[in-house]
Amino acid sequence: MAIEYRNLMEDIVLQNLDTVMEAEGGCTCEACKADVVAYALNHLPPHYVATDRGRLMVKLKSYEIQARADVLSAVSEAAVMVAKSPRHVRE
Repeated sequence: MAIEYRNLMEDIVLQNLDTVMEAEGGCTCEACKADVVAYALNHLPPHYVATDRGRLMVKLKSYEIQARADVLSAVSEAAVMVAKSPRHVRE
Protein backbone atom coordinates (compact mmCIF):
# COMPACT_ATOMS: atom_id res chain seq x y z
CA MET A 1 0.00 0.00 0.00
CA ALA A 2 1.45 3.34 -1.04
CA ILE A 3 1.28 6.22 1.37
CA GLU A 4 -0.42 9.22 -0.19
CA TYR A 5 0.75 12.71 0.61
CA ARG A 6 -0.05 16.10 -0.82
CA ASN A 7 1.14 19.68 -0.54
CA LEU A 8 -2.11 21.44 0.37
CA MET A 9 -0.53 24.81 -0.29
CA GLU A 10 -0.98 23.97 -3.98
CA ASP A 11 -4.74 23.63 -3.46
CA ILE A 12 -4.88 26.91 -1.54
CA VAL A 13 -2.95 28.76 -4.27
CA LEU A 14 -5.19 27.28 -6.97
CA GLN A 15 -8.32 28.38 -5.07
CA ASN A 16 -7.14 31.99 -5.24
CA LEU A 17 -5.44 31.96 -8.65
CA ASP A 18 -8.18 33.14 -11.01
CA THR A 19 -9.43 35.92 -8.75
CA VAL A 20 -5.96 37.37 -8.20
CA MET A 21 -4.85 37.05 -11.82
CA GLU A 22 -8.00 38.78 -13.05
CA ALA A 23 -7.51 41.56 -10.48
CA GLU A 24 -3.93 42.09 -11.65
CA GLY A 25 -5.12 42.39 -15.25
CA GLY A 26 -2.50 40.10 -16.75
CA CYS A 27 -2.81 37.21 -19.14
CA THR A 28 -4.77 34.21 -17.86
CA CYS A 29 -3.65 31.62 -20.42
CA GLU A 30 -2.67 28.19 -19.10
CA ALA A 31 1.09 28.87 -19.48
CA CYS A 32 0.86 32.08 -17.45
CA LYS A 33 -1.31 30.41 -14.81
CA ALA A 34 1.22 27.58 -14.47
CA ASP A 35 4.07 30.08 -14.10
CA VAL A 36 2.15 32.06 -11.45
CA VAL A 37 1.41 28.89 -9.48
CA ALA A 38 5.03 27.73 -9.63
CA TYR A 39 6.38 31.15 -8.61
CA ALA A 40 3.91 31.50 -5.74
CA LEU A 41 4.55 27.98 -4.43
CA ASN A 42 8.28 28.61 -4.45
CA HIS A 43 7.70 31.63 -2.21
CA LEU A 44 5.30 30.00 0.27
CA PRO A 45 5.97 27.35 2.90
CA PRO A 46 4.78 23.88 1.86
CA HIS A 47 2.05 22.16 3.88
CA TYR A 48 2.38 18.46 3.20
CA VAL A 49 -0.17 16.12 4.74
CA ALA A 50 -0.60 12.38 4.71
CA THR A 51 -3.84 12.03 6.67
CA ASP A 52 -7.35 13.43 6.57
CA ARG A 53 -6.76 15.00 9.98
CA GLY A 54 -3.66 16.77 8.69
CA ARG A 55 -5.60 17.94 5.66
CA LEU A 56 -8.30 19.42 7.91
CA MET A 57 -5.74 21.18 10.11
CA VAL A 58 -4.02 22.84 7.13
CA LYS A 59 -7.35 23.87 5.61
CA LEU A 60 -8.40 25.45 8.91
CA LYS A 61 -5.06 27.26 9.18
CA SER A 62 -5.44 28.56 5.62
CA TYR A 63 -8.46 30.56 6.76
CA GLU A 64 -6.45 32.52 9.32
CA ILE A 65 -6.10 36.14 8.27
CA GLN A 66 -2.30 36.18 8.08
CA ALA A 67 -2.10 32.87 6.20
CA ARG A 68 -4.65 34.10 3.65
CA ALA A 69 -2.81 37.41 3.30
CA ASP A 70 0.48 35.56 2.70
CA VAL A 71 -1.07 33.44 -0.06
CA LEU A 72 -2.78 36.40 -1.73
CA SER A 73 0.44 38.41 -1.57
CA ALA A 74 2.53 35.60 -3.09
CA VAL A 75 0.03 34.97 -5.90
CA SER A 76 -0.27 38.69 -6.61
CA GLU A 77 3.50 39.13 -6.71
CA ALA A 78 3.76 36.10 -9.00
CA ALA A 79 1.10 37.47 -11.35
CA VAL A 80 2.96 40.78 -11.62
CA MET A 81 6.29 39.03 -12.30
CA VAL A 82 4.81 36.74 -14.95
CA ALA A 83 2.98 39.64 -16.62
CA LYS A 84 6.30 41.48 -16.98
CA SER A 85 7.85 38.59 -18.86
CA PRO A 86 5.29 36.00 -20.04
CA ARG A 87 6.69 32.88 -21.67
CA HIS A 88 3.69 32.24 -23.92
CA VAL A 89 3.80 33.23 -27.54
CA ARG A 90 1.59 36.21 -28.25
CA GLU A 91 -0.31 36.17 -31.50
